[in-house]
Amino acid sequence: MNYKKALLPLCFLSTGALAANNYASVELTHLQPTKTDSTWLREKQFMPRYPIELAMKGVAGCGVFNVEVDENGSTERITLISSVPEKVISKPAINVIKDWDWKLAEGKMPASEEKLLRLDFCMGGSSQEESLAKCKQQATMACE
Repeated sequence: MNYKKALLPLCFLSTGALAANNYASVELTHLQPTKTDSTWLREKQFMPRYPIELAMKGVAGCGVFNVEVDENGSTERITLISSVPEKVISKPAINVIKDWDWKLAEGKMPASEEKLLRLDFCMGGSSQEESLAKCKQQATMACE
């Protein structure tokens, strides 16, 4: 019985130490057109979710995608242009993009639009703020 009582606090300490390093962030960059020049914008402007498949494997990286949005604001096609690590980011990131709803930007007429978007998936840091800063820095580096 005493053995179990001694082991319990050790388990909590171990879990806390692991959780401290599990901050994850996603950075979305509008490459072409820029966000201000876009016809279609994401309806909900919050940080995209980190794909569970990548998080569970501890995968960080980036992907550049060509996204085609039709004149009704529906996603027609998503194509991977480049990614690091190669082939690992593609499927989970495409699933994230598929979930997005598009709204017409203010003052724009409905028209189809091709977008070149970059998603950076970052892990690590001692806080959420540090993880976000790390992701912003990663987004300035090449993704090829």
